[in-house]
Amino acid sequence: MTAILSLVLLAVVGCGLDENKGILMAAGSYSDLAVVLSSEEFKPAARRIIDEMNSKTTFVIKDEGLFVPEFYGPDRWDLAKGFKNSLFVLRLGDGSKAERAVRSLLSDDAWNRLINGNGGIVQVNDPWSTYQTLLVVASRDANSLASMLRNNGPRIRTLLEESSRTRILRRNRYDGLNTALMNAYWDQFGFYLELPQAFDQNQFKPDGYPGLELMRKAPSRGISLSWSGVDDPAALLDDRAALQAIREDMGAKLHNEDIVPESFKWQATEIGGVPCLKLEGAWTSRIFAGGGPFWTYFIPDPTRDRMICLDLLVYAPGDDKMGMFRQLDAVASTFTFTRPQP
Repeated sequence: MTAILSLVLLAVVGCGLDENKGILMAAGSYSDLAVVLSSEEFKPAARRIIDEMNSKTTFVIKDEGLFVPEFYGPDRWDLAKGFKNSLFVLRLGDGSKAERAVRSLLSDDAWNRLINGNGGIVQVNDPWSTYQTLLVVASRDANSLASMLRNNGPRIRTLLEESSRTRILRRNRYDGLNTALMNAYWDQFGFYLELPQAFDQNQFKPDGYPGLELMRKAPSRGISLSWSGVDDPAALLDDRAALQAIREDMGAKLHNEDIVPESFKWQATEIGGVPCLKLEGAWTSRIFAGGGPFWTYFIPDPTRDRMICLDLLVYAPGDDKMGMFRQLDAVASTFTFTRPQP
């Protein structure tokens, strides 16, 4: 496999931004991806790797990719300045405008390591605005560059996904967190979750049901939690019928909805260092003609003998869902039974 050049991540390079004084942010979604090519000859290889890493998610009846790519030649590299995510594919030494733009962002040491070695992958944070990531895949040799793209698709995808999550959480913290609710949930229920100010508590233990719902409108996005006492929470992850019943009960009590078993997709994952199970599916309302997608995490808590059901839900007819779920999922990733120390 082509070696990856590890360079120091560069923050707020070239734009002199200070988040304490003001903010200049790229527009659009964290799903948008500008792909800048130093030559048209690399377009087929770039398209292949984007197609391979751009797995589809079905949101009820519509498939959406992880990313929405736009391809540009080297003379139009500046259009990438308006994207939250950029991927530059460069043949080093060709003198293109795209190469010169990248050179202006890197330190002399980073550039020399790149151009005097075998090339590699460089990540630049906040290249032109805040909350941006630029990935540069570069080599002097055209064949090596094409090979690098073929061999590093999963790595490129991971870098973009991890960076997106980090930037979303960073923006949430900049805008402000609802620390009053966060502290209350920790004190009462023993779990910690970074809650953006944009979410309001919509329900709290309605009719005594052990659960709560947080909502953000325009369009509607929900984060719900419930907890169920069980003898062996970790073992319950093997009983999908029992987990489905927990999610059905949450849907009835908090959302006035039914869930659609034919839509289910299960996946083993991890949150807060705890192995858990993720369920993706669709819901339909009991009170109006409509529905939408949901993602649910079943997180065992062996210290309190309970199963946590952490649910993410969107109702946004006609809108792209991936960007909204990416932001909800970033919030979910902060869930933990161990309160972070300041």
